[in-house]
Amino acid sequence: MSGNDPARSFFDAIAGRYDRVYALAGAESRARMERVLRELPAPPARVLDLGVGTGRELPALLDAGYSPTGVDASEEMIARCARRSRPVPLVLADFWQRLPFEDACFDAAVALHGTLAHPPDATAVARLAGEIARLVRPGGVWVSETPAPAWLDRLEVLEAARATRGPGEARIRRTGPRTCLYEDLVVGASIEACVLDASDWRAALGDAWSTRVEPLGELEWLVVAHRSR
Repeated sequence: MSGNDPARSFFDAIAGRYDRVYALAGAESRARMERVLRELPAPPARVLDLGVGTGRELPALLDAGYSPTGVDASEEMIARCARRSRPVPLVLADFWQRLPFEDACFDAAVALHGTLAHPPDATAVARLAGEIARLVRPGGVWVSETPAPAWLDRLEVLEAARATRGPGEARIRRTGPRTCLYEDLVVGASIEACVLDASDWRAALGDAWSTRVEPLGELEWLVVAHRSR
């Protein structure tokens, strides 16, 4: 499988650490999922989960009566997700490329936990918006959790404080006005993140989507896009 190799390599490397180190705490994760669920069509809607990872959001979707399908480019993440007690359909694929599903076969899509922060090039989000518009029926919805520009501004302060405590397990370096490099020092893997502002999201999603961007805490946004009829 070709595609977003740097991202796949990074998530393969951190898969064993993800739930322990990277995932949100239980209470915050549940509150986030309640917010996401309020935006989705009524169950039993078919939901495409982009970047499903270890599948931490799947129990909430299943408990609410949804029918999720997970997609991830990382074999290691998919392997861990497949071991959950209530398995769902899982597809090993790079969602930045064309996905192996028929047109309009989903009622909704989600991209949670900053999944869309690692596009392989400057036009990738716009291409993905076109692909998800193909897969989600007219009237459906696409919900994403994304870092806000304020997150990058906060990095410099956080990294300065972290430096006084020693190297730790991770390092984040700002590499440009909208980009940074995240390094997991334990596994020796890194990944670049790119942050879009609200106008960037609306432009990238285009006319196929009616898009709103709203705060999700101080450093993130919730992007809610309804598929035009």
